[in-house]
Parts: sequence; structure tokens; C-alpha cells
Amino acid sequence: MKLLGSFKATIKLAGTSQDVTTFYVIRNGTRDLLGRVTATSLGLLRINLDINQVGTEAFPKFKGVLVTIPIDDSVKPVAQPYRRIPIPLEEKVENKLKELLERDIIEVVKGPSNWISPIVPVLKNGGDIRLCVDMRRANTAIQRENHPLPTIEELLPKVREAKIFSKLDIRDAFHHIELHTDSRHITTFITSKGLYRYKRMMFGISCAPEIFQKTLERILLGCEGVINFIDDILIFGKDLLEHDLRLKKVLAVLEENNMMLREDKCIYRMKKVHFLGHELSELGVKPLDKYILAIKGFRAPTNIAELQSFMGLVNYVGKWIPHLATITEPLKQLLRQRTGRNTVIQDDWGDAQKKAFNDLKAALMKVPNLCYYNPHDKTVVIADASPVGLGAVLVQINKNGPRIIAFGNKTLSSCERRYCQTEKEALALVWAVEHFNMFLYGKMFDLVTDHKPLEVIFGPKAKPCARIERWVLRLQSYNFKVKYSPGKTNIADPLSRLCEVETNPTTLLEDHVQAITELARPVAIPLQEITESSLGDAEIQKVREGLYNGNWEETVKTYKLFQDELCFHGDILIRGTKIVIPTKLRKRVLEAAHEGHPGIVAMKSRLRTKVWWPKCDKDAENICKACKGCILVSAPSAPNPLKRRNLPSEPWVDIAIDLMGPLPSGDYILVVVDYYTRYKEVKTCRTITSSEIIEMLKEIFSRLGNPVSLTSDNGRQFSSEDFKSFCAERNIRLYNNIPYWPKQNGEVERQNRDILKRLKISQVEKKNWKEALQEYMVMYNSTPHTVTGKTPAELFFRRQFRDKLPMLQDITHLSEGLEMRDRDKELKEKGKEYADRKRGATNCELEVGDKVYVKNMTKQNKLSLNYEPETHTVEANKGGDVILRNDETGQQIRRNVVHLKRVEGQWKVLDDENNASGTQTNDNGDVNQSQLE
Repeated sequence: MKLLGSFKATIKLAGTSQDVTTFYVIRNGTRDLLGRVTATSLGLLRINLDINQVGTEAFPKFKGVLVTIPIDDSVKPVAQPYRRIPIPLEEKVENKLKELLERDIIEVVKGPSNWISPIVPVLKNGGDIRLCVDMRRANTAIQRENHPLPTIEELLPKVREAKIFSKLDIRDAFHHIELHTDSRHITTFITSKGLYRYKRMMFGISCAPEIFQKTLERILLGCEGVINFIDDILIFGKDLLEHDLRLKKVLAVLEENNMMLREDKCIYRMKKVHFLGHELSELGVKPLDKYILAIKGFRAPTNIAELQSFMGLVNYVGKWIPHLATITEPLKQLLRQRTGRNTVIQDDWGDAQKKAFNDLKAALMKVPNLCYYNPHDKTVVIADASPVGLGAVLVQINKNGPRIIAFGNKTLSSCERRYCQTEKEALALVWAVEHFNMFLYGKMFDLVTDHKPLEVIFGPKAKPCARIERWVLRLQSYNFKVKYSPGKTNIADPLSRLCEVETNPTTLLEDHVQAITELARPVAIPLQEITESSLGDAEIQKVREGLYNGNWEETVKTYKLFQDELCFHGDILIRGTKIVIPTKLRKRVLEAAHEGHPGIVAMKSRLRTKVWWPKCDKDAENICKACKGCILVSAPSAPNPLKRRNLPSEPWVDIAIDLMGPLPSGDYILVVVDYYTRYKEVKTCRTITSSEIIEMLKEIFSRLGNPVSLTSDNGRQFSSEDFKSFCAERNIRLYNNIPYWPKQNGEVERQNRDILKRLKISQVEKKNWKEALQEYMVMYNSTPHTVTGKTPAELFFRRQFRDKLPMLQDITHLSEGLEMRDRDKELKEKGKEYADRKRGATNCELEVGDKVYVKNMTKQNKLSLNYEPETHTVEANKGGDVILRNDETGQQIRRNVVHLKRVEGQWKVLDDENNASGTQTNDNGDVNQSQLE
């Protein structure tokens, strides 16, 4: 091959991709080749793909849309607890959470949250689950949008000339709208794996329909020939060309805004389509037959009760039926002839009654205002359930009175007929709302029932059984109020009773109760045995009578409290998701549940996931308490509440003693604590016999006196006969603690801990532990106690305890003991006068500078002098305490005045003034008279 030349040209694909590249011309080439660089730039080739990594793409969201949910901050947040889910569904719930995380629909909540809602998994027909969040409590704080949903009158006139229709359905419509971070907290929900919250709009938020409607209207604003009601989009045109152009533009707008459609539910280029409860075609608009065919399918009543129900419906709309009295006369004759509600009337049902019945059915189907719906009128949905079917009537009320808009009924499957009556009535409400969905979505309405418990069950704080709870969550996006009305006024009653009953249904959906039965059955007990035992159990049979016929006997009153949760699956009684165990099998179930020796709480939790019977928690508790193995390894019993010791009346009344040791030196420490002042004494000893303890106590008691009571442990020293005799001799009450329960003498035990702490510190600092103990005692007795607020020594001795810290000297308290102080002063004065008089005491007249002789205190023999010959000079005199200095040696001594004798006859020169006059004095200070002369 040989290169002949090259040139540049533009390559453009069928789409919008294009690239300017170089073409090379080769002689004898076999085929055209596209290079790697060009293929990569055109998007035809991708290199370095991670083929081992499989991921889930994020769910698309509307471009440029970020919604803030209006929240009323005045509503107090509610954090609801986690609701246990059936064990078989746990893995499916975890997988669903993982999927939502990968699709960027939810996120993990790492911190606390004020709003927390529980989740309820709902099984789908294919075995998958739908994760529903119970937003009923949170919806009380969410404010509805002001944007109104479109009505029939607003939308249908736009399609009056249309002949070709297409209908688009959006996949997970609400998830296309992203929530602002400030609004996500109210969607927080709790699972077994922690807290999560939605990043996208979710089903269950009360304002979600209005927000989505407003958002989609804005997106489709530039498109002609299109209307939408929430997530249902209708495209129409007067011919195929106009329709296709409009459809192409709508699809382009939806793709531009990242909207995902559910292709299996989209229909294109149809000449007839159902939309908002009406049939649209080139012939015009007409209501759906399903809302009036319920009356056409009525069968003839078989007893008085059914006939009365039918007549109640007829009388409700009687003003619309001409000649009502004449038409109904044959039927009224039967009512006058028969009184009992269960009386059979088939034998009396003749041609006249049959004609009257058929004429009334025809009249009901032709009520003048039937199907004329006004969105501004008050709307009421009346629903009822019979043993075989459900019935519902949509009624509107204005100034002219009530009028019927639509009828509806449904035959119950064989599975649904086994529901308890409360479940059937609840199902009737849910089915009625969904049946009239097009009239009720986004509008406030009343939901009327003749079953009063549903007023509470459909409330935001109710916790019904799992089945009813799943039904209630299906109505979260509707704005309604459940009201009770007596059965005789329920015009939906004939719709539920007179429907045709399917005797041999060809297909039945798998009953969820069957799954509960299989999963909840204890492994060790066959299902057949539970069935047989339930048939022979008198209690369960009485419950059956109460559920089906309302005859509740006194012995099964406990079951009546839970009648809203009870139902029969075959012959097995079920409460919610748990099997009710017959009496004779309960012991075996308890024994099976206690295998592995779970505790009381664990065993109760184990039972609650599968089975139930009255007082089953108490039975489980008794089984655990009676198990010898569990008892022998169980935790100790809870102690009695603390009993505080009353404070004694004064110090040294009640004391406590204890021995601490042995220490490494082999010594023991006896600790004595006063309960009133917390003052303590410590003694060290080598032996801890009773005699040694008694000797130490004798020494303490000799200083402080005998206490009234003494508390000690059960040591041999304190429980011996010698120690008891010692206490009895001194009239001391001895109290010994409970063996192995030192907490009873907590005061002295607490002091032992403090002492031990100081001994350990002395060991670290390598000090003498006895000196450290003395330092601690000085510190302790001079430190205010945390309870009394005063030092132990102050309370005990009534004085401040002096230590190394400086303190204000205020020892004498003049405000105390004044009488004693006066008496002390008086007696001391009398003693002083007597002693001074007897001794001839006079005030000392020695002055500084006087010469004195000092008494000889060490006489050698009889001839020794009474005073030493050396003279001393007085240097200081303080009340008879004289300081002297030896005139020869200069030694300073201290003597009392009685030991001194003044030196007489010595003269000295007077001061300068006296010397000027020539006056001299002797040692006594007397003037020489000869000089004066």
C-alpha cells in the first residue's frame, strides 16, 4: 500500500456530533477505516471503561427546580419511635434503602432530628415492596400551597374539538422535584439502620400535589394542545398532523427538563381515552359508565334488612324520582308485613315487587343531576362494607340540598371476606377514596362511615394493625376527615349488600395473611396442629362468634379490645401479623421460645414477632423466672432504696469503728468516726484481737467519754463475747452490719478510702506513713466538711482547730458564758486579796539602773551566803519579772523580784540640773541634807 495524499473534511453524524478531521488516500486499500482519535471525538468510542464496576444512575430531576416546603414553625415537632417490621421483609427494606441512596433520592441523617416519622413497607404483587413513610404527624406542620388543582370545568372545554389523543404517565413523578436543604428535615424517617431523609419530593407530603401541578404547568407553559392533572399529561389535536407536532414539542420539553416517562403506561394516537373520570373522543365528553353501573348490577334483596337498605337509598334521592310513592308501594307492603330484619322475603317476591325494583333502579340511573360535579360545593363520600361487598356514594351539598354525583361498588374476594368487620369497613373507605380519585384529589371532603372505631383508627396518633396501617398510608395525599353516621342513614349500604357475588372466582391474588401465617408459625408446631387446636379451643371459637356476629362473651372481653386487629385465616385466629396460639399449645410455644435461655425482654420480643395471646408477656416472664439455670446465673436483685441515718442530737452519741489493713508493714489502723461531727480518731496496732481493740477504745473513751451506740462490721474482734461484755459494762449499744454488706456502715468505709489514698501518696513520695497519717488528721479535722459546712474539730470541741495556716485570733467569744466568766473573775479577786495579805505582797519598786544582789540558789554549806556578793544592774522589770546583767562578767540572767535585794548606801551624781546646785543623792534618791544646809 502507498500513500497518495491527504485532505481535510467535516464528518457529521445523524445527530449533532461533528468533527473536522484529516482523510488519507491509500492505493490498493481494502476498506475505509475510521481512526481512534476521530471516533473518540465523535463519541463513537470510549476507552478505559471500568467494566467491573456496576452502578445505579441517579434519578433525574427537573432542571433549575428547587422547592421549599412551607412549614408552620409553631407546630411542636414529633419524633416517633421505630416501628418493627416483619423479619422476612427486613432484607427487602435494606435493599430498597440502598437503591434510594444510590439513586440520590434519600440521604443519611448524621445528627439529631426534631421530626422523625416511621416507615411501613407495603408488598406489591410482584413480591417487591414500596417503602411508605407515615407522614400523618408531620403533615400537621406542612402548609398547603395556594396553587389550586384544575377542575373538570377548566380542563375539558379545551378538548372540545380534539379527535386524536395521547396520554403520558411520568415515572415516580414527585421524585423529579429536588427539596431545599432547609425543608428536608421534616421528611426524616427512622429505620433499623438509622435515620434517613428525602432529598426529593415524596408521596405522603400533603402539599406535594399542588407543588407538582404548579411546577409541571410552568414547564408546559409554552406548549399548545396539552393539559395535565398532577402527573397525567394529555396531548390532543384536531387531526393527526397537529397532534404529532404538539406531541413532538411536549416530548422535547420533557426531555430538556430531564423528565422520565413510564413507557408501559403511555398511550399514543388514540381516538378514545379516559381522563379525569370521563371518556374523551371525537364525539365529545361523557362520564364513565363505572360510576353508574353499580346500580344496574343490583340483585333483588333477599331479606328485610337488604330491602330496608335499598329503600333508604331510594328515599335519599326521592325528590328526583317522579311518582315515588306509587312505584314503591309493592315494596312497602313487604316491609309492613314483615318485622324481623333477617326475615326471608323470597317467597313473597312477586311480579309487582320485581317491577317496582327494576323501575327504581332505572330511576336511580337517570337522576337529573347525576355526574354534574361542582368543585366549589361541599363533597361527601359515604362508604359501607357488607360480608360480601363494598359500596360507596359520592355526594355534593349546596344550598338546594344534597345530590348524588356517582355510585361505586366492589365484590369482595374470598380472601377479603375473611377480614374482620373493622378491616372490611376500613377497606371500604380506602377503596371509595381511590375509586373517586378524580373528584377528590386536592380537595377537602368528608369521609362518612357507620363504623365508629374508624374515627380513631384513621387519626394521626392511631397505631392500627399492619394491614389497616398500609391502607391508611395510601390516603396520605388526600385531605379528608372521617365522620361517623349511624347505619340506618348510610345510603351506601345497598351498594355493598346488593352487588353480585362471585361464587367461583377464576383468579385470586395471593393473600398477605397467608404469608404472615407461614412466617409466624413456630417451627416446632405444625400448621395443621395449630388449626386443629384452634377448632377445639373454646376461647377462640367464642372470639369467632364475637367477630362475625358481634356476640362478645364476658370470658373473651380481652379479645374485644383488639377486635380491630383480629381476623381469621381459615380456622387460625390472627392479630395483625401474629398468630393467636390456642390454649393447649401455649406451653409448648413458651418452651420453644425459651430455648437458648433468653432473658425476659429478649423472650418477649421473640414472641411478639410471631405469636400472641392474652397475657403472653406475663406467661413469658413467669417462664424465665421459673427457670433454675437462668436464676443461678442471673444478676443480683435490685437493692432497696437508700435509708439515710438520722443525725444524732450531739457529738459522740453514735460512732462507728472499723479496722483497715494489713498494711505492708504489718500494721493495722483502727478508725473511729463520730456520726454527728464526722470527727475521727485513728490508732495503729500490730494485733487485732478483741483485747487489743478494747484497750485502744478505753484510752479514747477516757478522753472523750462513752458513746451511746457503736456500729461495726462482723469481724471476730467486734462480735466476740469479750467485746460485747465491754460494751454492756459501759452501757453502749452495739450494732453489727449485715455480713458481706459494708455499705450499711458507709460513713466509716468512706473514711477508710480517704486514709488509704493518703497512705498510697506517702508511699509514692517515700515518706514515713505514720507522719503522713498525722498530717492528714490535722488537715481533715481543720477542713470544713462538705455536708456540715464546718470543720469536725469545731463541731466536736466547739473551737477552731489551729494548724499551720494563718487565722484571725478570735478564740474568746464574749457572747458566750458571761455568767461563768463573771464568777471566775470574782473568785479570783478574792483569792488574790487573801494571798497578797498573807504574803505581805507589795508592788515592785525596782527601776532600770538599780543595783541589786541576787539570791544564792546553790548553797554549799551552812555558812554559805544568802545572796551572791556580785552586784547586778536592772535592765528590765515587767511586773516582778526582772532582767539583770552581772556587773563583773556581763552575763544576763532572769529572776523574780523575790530573789533580789537592793544595794543600799551607794551615791551617784545627779543630772546636770542637780549638779549645777551642788546637790547629791544616794542610791535611794534621797537628797543629802548636809548639802542642803
